[in-house]
Amino acid sequence: MTRGETTKFLSDLAEKLINPHNDPRIYWAREVTFDYATTRAIRVDYMKFKPVNNTVSGIEKGDFYCYEVKSSVEDFRSKNGHNFIGDYNYYVMPYDVFVKIKTEIPYKVGVYCPSGNELKSVKKAVRADRERPVSEMLLMMFRSATRDRVRMRAKEGEEMYTVCQKCGKKLTDPESMQRGYGPECWSQISGISSADSAGSVNEAELPGQMTIFDFPDAIPDGGMNG
Repeated sequence: MTRGETTKFLSDLAEKLINPHNDPRIYWAREVTFDYATTRAIRVDYMKFKPVNNTVSGIEKGDFYCYEVKSSVEDFRSKNGHNFIGDYNYYVMPYDVFVKIKTEIPYKVGVYCPSGNELKSVKKAVRADRERPVSEMLLMMFRSATRDRVRMRAKEGEEMYTVCQKCGKKLTDPESMQRGYGPECWSQISGISSADSAGSVNEAELPGQMTIFDFPDAIPDGGMNG
């Protein structure tokens, strides 16, 4: 397989591992970006949140799982795409790649490799000391899921919004028409100011490995569910 085909294959298996039955009670998102308004922006391939229960304390005590897809030894040894900020962190890679680089994998990071049409654990993850708060982690997952919905709406050719869903003003910008809000209203809702957006790193231009969005036809409905 080509690198692109391998990335797609691993990404499909990662989604199957995270939510095998498309259960809305599984909270997950793909391509989750942090620090997007800075030059230090990072993007995690996949994230899952597992609360203890749905109470406030149960959510606060929940765990985040991060998955980074690596299609080759070169991909693994690149400086990008090692963004392990969760409680439990994993690489997803072909087994032959794992054999070649297993001594280079950090102690606390686990590894999943394909076995037929599913992923099997070949190295267990050890719980890490997460530094980011639950609120930030969930907000970035929600933001990325919203981005997915906008992309899917555009891809499927759904009818665009013609007026802002908050203030009622006419929308003319394609991006605003996709999300249903003008720049000012969107900044109020999302907390992203126009100035931040103008000076920020474009998520689509972040350096790193090939992503699932290089294969638009393979993007399923959904994203973070719940």
